[in-house]
Amino acid sequence: MKIAVIYFGGQYNHLIVKDLKYLGLNAVLITPEKPVEILKDYDCIIFGGGPYSVITELNKMGNAVDYVLRTSQPKLGICLGHQLLAKVLGGEVTKATKPEYGLVKVNINDEDTILRGLSPSINAWESHTDEVISPPQGFRILANSENAKVQAMVNKDNTIFGVQFHPEVKHTEKGIEVFKNFIEACKK
Repeated sequence: MKIAVIYFGGQYNHLIVKDLKYLGLNAVLITPEKPVEILKDYDCIIFGGGPYSVITELNKMGNAVDYVLRTSQPKLGICLGHQLLAKVLGGEVTKATKPEYGLVKVNINDEDTILRGLSPSINAWESHTDEVISPPQGFRILANSENAKVQAMVNKDNTIFGVQFHPEVKHTEKGIEVFKNFIEACKK
């Protein structure tokens, strides 16, 4: 299986690739300046984190909007990637009332595909000042934290997932399970 990891300059993106390679997968970092056609050879797409805000800096994220709208592969958004998917697909992203940094207790409300085996909660690594406050139409909320209502979301087809936390960071409990679960969703 070949996975594109969209690299927005986030400090943890290389850890996503490392985790996927550990799972025996072919993972490649791709910068968003590349044309959308480059993604046709990949089985699924992961949008990593980064320093941008989808509220004010979407124009600095290359072809990210096209990557979301013009590809049909299963997708996972992590942190900024989660916010990107929500924003582009019609959800609402705002500045966080209380930004989250470090370990945060994430409550699993719906142990759907991406969060299978993680309930009732995990301690997860967070690093964000923006947050999804309303998922796109047709999505449901899978997890929340004390300060962020939408810690994880999924579309009705179980093909587009978003997590606000960083499963790739070793401090996140069972983070590798998120990737395993996503890979299973990619196979369907």
